[in-house]
This record gives sequence, C-alpha cells and structure tokens, in this order.
Amino acid sequence: MDEMYCGERIYIHGVAVDKLTAAGAEARIGSLLSLPAEAPAAIFTPNAEMIYRAAADPTLSATLNAGDVNVPDGVGTVWAARVQGTPLPERVAGIDLGDAAMAAAARQGLSVFLLGGKPGVAERAAMQLRQKHPGLIIAGTHHGYFETEGEQNQNVIDSIRSASPALLIVCLGFPRQEHWILANRRHLDGVRVAMALGGSLDVWSGDVRRAPVIVREIGLEWLWRVVSSPSRIKRAMALPAFVRLTLDRSFRQRRRAKSIK
Repeated sequence: MDEMYCGERIYIHGVAVDKLTAAGAEARIGSLLSLPAEAPAAIFTPNAEMIYRAAADPTLSATLNAGDVNVPDGVGTVWAARVQGTPLPERVAGIDLGDAAMAAAARQGLSVFLLGGKPGVAERAAMQLRQKHPGLIIAGTHHGYFETEGEQNQNVIDSIRSASPALLIVCLGFPRQEHWILANRRHLDGVRVAMALGGSLDVWSGDVRRAPVIVREIGLEWLWRVVSSPSRIKRAMALPAFVRLTLDRSFRQRRRAKSIK
C-alpha cells in the first residue's frame, strides 16, 4: 500500500478520515511544505475519543471535517473503519507524522514554530528536536496558556507572523487546537502547514514518556497513557463507549441491508 490512498476519504460516525498509509501521509505533508500557500493546510488526527465526541456534536464533527488531511491516529479508528466495511491501510500516529514533518522541514531548510504546552515545555521540546533533526530551524515557541480571542491571541499570531515559519505545530488539546487553527489560518501568512498534535510537545520535551515500541505495536498505547496518568481515566471511558457505538451502528446497518434484499 502506498500513496495511491492519498485523496480518498471515508467517514466514521460522520467524521472524515483520509485513507493514507504513514508513508503516504508523510509524502503529502512534505509536498505541502514545499509549496507556498495563502493559508496553511490544516492537519488533524482523529482518534476514537475525538470521533466519539464528534458523533454527538455536529460542531465538533464539522471542525474535524474541515481538516485538509485527517489521519487515523489510533487503533480504535482503524478498527472502526474495518468493522463498518471501509478499511484503512494502517494507523498513522500524529506524533510520528509531526516528527516526519520536522525532518522534512529540516531537509528543505524550512523553519518551524512550536505552540502549546505549559510555559517552558515548547522551549525544552525545541532543544530536543534540534538534536534529533540536525539543521532543524525552530523559529519560535509559545506556551498554550493564552486566551484564544482578543489581545493575547493577537500577540500569539503576531509572534508567529514575525517568525514566519513554514510549519506550525499546535498542541492545545482537542478541540481547542483544531478550532484555533481554523479560526486563525487566514492570518498566518507564510505558514504552509499547521498540525494539531495534542500532547506531542510534552513527549518531545521529555516531560512525558511515550509508550515503548512493543506496547505501541500491539495497540495498547492508550492503556499505557492511562496507567502512566490515572487522571486520564475519565477520557479513556470514551473508548468502550466508542466500541459500543460502532458495533451498534454496524449491526443496524447489516440488518437494514438484509431487509432490503
């Protein structure tokens, strides 16, 4: 499977997801970075929790569907697509895609701006990322503790415009980060790609440890997060609810199909 999946979308409980492999998604981001744009392309990463919330909230669904590239971040998303009969090629983890985007930016000599996290997190992430990707230009950073309207928001936009990055990493949490990108993209002249990447800055900074590779490979990264941070248990409860919703809708769809025959 390769980039032939680029451009084809499926819908899971009303949320658009692009049928892309990891390699195809990376190539797509690299292509977007190579071309000047009037407004940045919005890259979103729908996982099971996000889709479950959006299924009951048309506003969230519309927000996610406005993404220019939506990759299936999570085994739950891939599982649901298979259950409903519209399989995706594989999971595309947002943090890995962001890492690949920064590698592409480094190769192309393009700069990056990191937005989000607690004060100091983006700066620590910048230090680690520069070491990981030789030649990477971090044009600026800003924490995520600001009002997304009014003077504080304008100051953040001015900082980004002044830095003039090609790639903007936005880690404000769902759905704040997606709303922010869509609301402000027309004011981000020069930015070519804006990626909504949740807690990625915390991992890149070293403040949060990511699950070991073997745990990720068997699809239990979500459980690792809950065990590592018990405060996430409430959010994790969306996963069994997502499973029930998917199975229920799949059952009703099959029953309707049988009644038509």
